Amino acid sequence: MAISIRERRAQGALQRWLRRTALASIPMIGLCGCGDSCEITHQSQDGQTDGGVVWAAGSQHPAADCGPYCRPGYHDPCFDTVLTGCLAKNATGALTCQYEMTRCVPQPCGRLPAGLLAAAPVAPSVAGAELASRAHLEGAAVFAFDALERELIAHGAPPLLVERARKAQRDERRHHRAMSALAARYGARPAPVAVETPPVRTLVEMAVENAAEGCVRETYGAMEAVVQGETAGDRAIGKVMRAIAADEADHADLGWAIDVWARTRLSRAERARLDDACGTMTPQSYSPELTALLGLPPPEVAACLMNAIA
Repeated sequence: MAISIRERRAQGALQRWLRRTALASIPMIGLCGCGDSCEITHQSQDGQTDGGVVWAAGSQHPAADCGPYCRPGYHDPCFDTVLTGCLAKNATGALTCQYEMTRCVPQPCGRLPAGLLAAAPVAPSVAGAELASRAHLEGAAVFAFDALERELIAHGAPPLLVERARKAQRDERRHHRAMSALAARYGARPAPVAVETPPVRTLVEMAVENAAEGCVRETYGAMEAVVQGETAGDRAIGKVMRAIAADEADHADLGWAIDVWARTRLSRAERARLDDACGTMTPQSYSPELTALLGLPPPEVAACLMNAIA
C-alpha cells in the first residue's frame, strides 16, 4: 500500500522523499502521459477611457474596443491572462476591465499571493524572459507568505507555523535576488511586484488556498527545482536551483503542516473543499532551448512528478 504525503510528513520523511522522487524521474522520459485539466478563473481591474470616448454607463464592450484602455493580457510561467472585455462604470470613462486567467501549470513559482497583478519583464531573449518571470514570482511569494503569516496569527495557529511562514519570507527574498541576478546575466530585468492585498480571510478560505499553493504547487515546485539543479545546462542556474530546492521542500512541508492543523478546525464539508483544491494540474511544455539551458523537465517527467503528488 502506497504511503501518502501526509503520512510521509508525519514520519519526518517528506523532504527526503521529494528529492528521491525528483531524481528518479529524470531518466523516465517517455514513460508517463499528461492530463488536460486546467483551472480557469476571472479577474477584473480598473481602466479609464480617454476624453474622446464616451460609453453609456453599464454598457459591455468587446476586448478589441477595450484594449487601448486596459492592461494587456500576459503569459508567465504560472498562468495566462487574456483580456475578454470591459464594462463601462459610468459616463465619465471609468471601466472595469475583465480578464480570464488559465492555470494549467504547477511551476515552482513559490506561493502566489491573492491579488497579484500580471506584469511583463524586460527581456531580450526567451531564456531571459523565463528567468525574469520566475524572479518576479519569487518576489510575489514574499507577499504570499506575509499574508499567510497574518492569517495564521488571526486564526490562532501554533507559534511554530507562524515563525515558519516568517522564515519563508526571508527565503523568498533570497530567491528573488538570486533569480534576478540570473536574469541579469541574460540581459533581462524582472518587473516590479504589484499586489492588491486582500483583507484577512476566513480559515477555510486560507486553507483552500494553502491546499492548492502549498500542498500542490510548492510540493511540485520543490521536486522540479531538484531536477533543474541536476540537469540545467547553465551551471550557475543549477547551483542556484539546488539551493532553492532545499528551501522549497521546507515550504512544501509547511504547507502540509498547515493543512493538518486547519483540518482539525474545519467541518466535513469544508475539508472536502480542501480535497478538491488538491487536484493536480497539467504540466507545461517548454522549448528544447529552455529544457536544456534551465533544466526544466520535459512533459513526461513533469507528469511523473505530478502523478507522485496525486
